[in-house]
Amino acid sequence: MDVNNILSIIISILGSSVITLVLSVLIFNPLQEKRQYIFNEKKRVYDSIIIFAQIVLYPEEAKYSLGVISYNIQELSDEENIKNAMNDLKMAIPKLYLITKNNKVIENTQEFIKNVDEESFNRLLEELRKDLYK
Repeated sequence: MDVNNILSIIISILGSSVITLVLSVLIFNPLQEKRQYIFNEKKRVYDSIIIFAQIVLYPEEAKYSLGVISYNIQELSDEENIKNAMNDLKMAIPKLYLITKNNKVIENTQEFIKNVDEESFNRLLEELRKDLYK
């Protein structure tokens, strides 16, 4: 083999490595970070929606199993806890418009707020799961 051929091979290997590195740093990593951020934000909001819905459906049980930073559910009456949780659910709807493109998530959340029953809660959970892990 000629020295020019060897240099040519080395330059092409280094060149492709540099291009791959540049593409990775400028394009692929930011896209991955954006996807991870969106997933984490959805998970945080969806978790809070589930907790507040559980407080509304099961206020007595929630006192012994859930903790909410916004207010101490063990010290408040069931009616106050339900009222606070419903307010928090209603306040989560604008966040849903920002973080999801799936209108069924918003519709099911609004349906649960309207009906407050286990059937609408189960539909909401299923839609949240689908949207988060699609």
